[in-house]
Amino acid sequence: MTDVVSTRLDEKEVEELNEISERERIDRSSLIRKFLLAQIQEYRLKESGEKYRKGLVSMAEAATLAKVSIYKMMEYVEREKIQAPSLTDPEMEEDLKRSKKIFEEIK
Repeated sequence: MTDVVSTRLDEKEVEELNEISERERIDRSSLIRKFLLAQIQEYRLKESGEKYRKGLVSMAEAATLAKVSIYKMMEYVEREKIQAPSLTDPEMEEDLKRSKKIFEEIK
């Protein structure tokens, strides 16, 4: 089931959407949906990237939270220059155990 969502836009914004939809050769509604879904994904990446930066989740867990592949998450972390805090040896072992459990659950 899908819901209809409406919003108000200025004439200039509508004009720009129309121009882009012509260039992309898709209708305006599909273009808006494409842009919205891309922003939702970017928001999820940002949120899970921040948790990774704070050391709250591993890279694999961040990818799972963002609903992307670990490779996409790694690209995002590299692009945004996000660094996780340094871990102690016991923390690294625990992180590996959590990641292994996540991958086993996905199979």
